[in-house]
Amino acid sequence: MAAAFPSLDLWPLAWVALLPLLVVVRGLPPSRAFRQGWIFGLSFYLAMLYWVAPTIGNYTQIPFAVSLLLLVLLAAVVAVGPALFAAVLEWIAAAGISRVLAAPVIWVSIEWTRTFFPAAFPWGLLGYSQASVMPVVQLADLAGVYGISALVVFTNTALAELGGGAGRHRRLVTGAALLLLAVFVYGKMRLVAVESTAAPASVRVGLVQGNVEQADKWEDSLQNRILGHHMRLSAEAADRGAQLVVWPEASLPFVFDSDDRAGRLTAFAKERGVDMLIGAPGYGRRQGREPMAYNEAWHIGSDGAASEPYDKIQLVPFGEYVPFGPVLAWVERVVEVVGTFGRGTHRVVFEGPGSLRFSALICYEAIFPALVREFVVSGAQLLVNISNDAWYGRTSAPHQHLAMAVVRAVEHRRPLVRATNTGITAVVRPSGRVVAATGLFETAVVVETVPLPELSSVYTQTGDLFVYLCLAALAVLVYMRIRLGAVLIDHGGRGILDPS
Repeated sequence: MAAAFPSLDLWPLAWVALLPLLVVVRGLPPSRAFRQGWIFGLSFYLAMLYWVAPTIGNYTQIPFAVSLLLLVLLAAVVAVGPALFAAVLEWIAAAGISRVLAAPVIWVSIEWTRTFFPAAFPWGLLGYSQASVMPVVQLADLAGVYGISALVVFTNTALAELGGGAGRHRRLVTGAALLLLAVFVYGKMRLVAVESTAAPASVRVGLVQGNVEQADKWEDSLQNRILGHHMRLSAEAADRGAQLVVWPEASLPFVFDSDDRAGRLTAFAKERGVDMLIGAPGYGRRQGREPMAYNEAWHIGSDGAASEPYDKIQLVPFGEYVPFGPVLAWVERVVEVVGTFGRGTHRVVFEGPGSLRFSALICYEAIFPALVREFVVSGAQLLVNISNDAWYGRTSAPHQHLAMAVVRAVEHRRPLVRATNTGITAVVRPSGRVVAATGLFETAVVVETVPLPELSSVYTQTGDLFVYLCLAALAVLVYMRIRLGAVLIDHGGRGILDPS
């Protein structure tokens, strides 16, 4: 299943990757199914998140052996999701309730909880494996990434039931084939409609990829060199007609509003007549709290005036804060600034060139569907993802990160531009098509004219309604299982509704 995701991107594997798990746990008691699901999940997340170990080992004082242990601990915790999926599925199926119907509902309900529990880490949701499959990813504008996950699980389960000779499911298996056909037809039609929609306006965006080594970013003696480097790249973007120049996350090597050198940026914006979005560290008091550091995005207008910054809302667990407070206060720092950032509270929509309304998604925020939706509902026409993926080196993580951002563009039918320090910097159309992308660890300037079509989506209008329907369906299935469990005749684990 890990191979279905970038950078290998062998996406067809996702449609069959759950088959071994579904075959192995069939008919097992929930406790044994839980163990098998946990083994599956541990294997998957160790392969999917392997980059965590070198990230910790390279940028902290933690020995590499300990970083491997932390990777295993992380994978072991996240693997509880597939374990619960297997256990609940077999518990419900023991009453004769169809696995084909139950599996997608259970899977989606568990995936959704990863956006807030145990530590807000929804990396690698199953639907992201199809981010590059244009007809399939269009489903995201109806039900978000969760709808794609449900479709993949539904197909896996239908194939498992068919392979198990479950005759009573043949109609459902036929239904699965028809559903896949319907999704493919919808995707092709929606893709043509979105890409052929005329845009009443456009904006020319310049994306700066400075390619500054992580070890150099906060070296005091290199601050002026880093600033000058980004200014030269910005001048190139302006020369190529950029109206909005975007710098990556934390690319400014000092606090914007307390350093005289910030005047170079405001003067540049005014002189060249361009707007700028700058990722920078911040420090200050918010809502009466003690002064804290913040991860910020600053907008400088073409008149040289800087608006109030956007403070990052969704912080990285163990990277920008330690979850569960004192309970895990003993945890070693995963990065140099762990635990020092304040959390923003306001969804900011900036006003840019030509009355453009856009919002900044700082790094990790682009993988949270509900958070991104709040910016779009607030009026953002363009999504700007600024990130620093230098931490991950030449691993799969930057590719995985981009794939998740691509799905955000499809969910809301908004163009998305992405500026990163070391790559992958990219421009994504509302259809999910990536029209420009840089390589890793190269200095680059991407300048693209980004159309702003007036499009909307069901997902923008309804949010996570599909998830709530899955939660309601799961509650009904649990109720049915409890009622049926009172009269179950247990013969080798078969329920009363099992015709065998």
